[in-house]
Amino acid sequence: MKSIIRIVVVGAAAAVLATAMPTSAFAEDVHVDSRDYGARATWRPYGDHLEITDLEKDGHSAIGGYQMGSDTYYYWNTSGQGTTRYVNLNLPENRAVGIAAATGDYQGTPTGGLRWSTLAVANGYTS
Repeated sequence: MKSIIRIVVVGAAAAVLATAMPTSAFAEDVHVDSRDYGARATWRPYGDHLEITDLEKDGHSAIGGYQMGSDTYYYWNTSGQGTTRYVNLNLPENRAVGIAAATGDYQGTPTGGLRWSTLAVANGYTS
């Protein structure tokens, strides 16, 4: 009888742990604001969408980016306050991804003019 009770208890504990473990099915949206609050990057794992929103009328562009492994990419929204640039990515599934937001003064290259002191990062996952 004790063996049957032990099996039931162990089985119930395993079921609780299995439902508590994060999986790609539970990947969530991630929002990160730049340190000067002039830009917001939003990561939407379903569809691999990155949204870069310019929040302030400050003369700076909004920048959003992501890092996966050793690769880092930055995308600029140069359209001004109140606008959002939508970037549709195609990333591998079930991977950790760092999402970044910053502001800068666009100079024609991905990092030229990026105001590094405004860079803020949050962690997310692909689905």
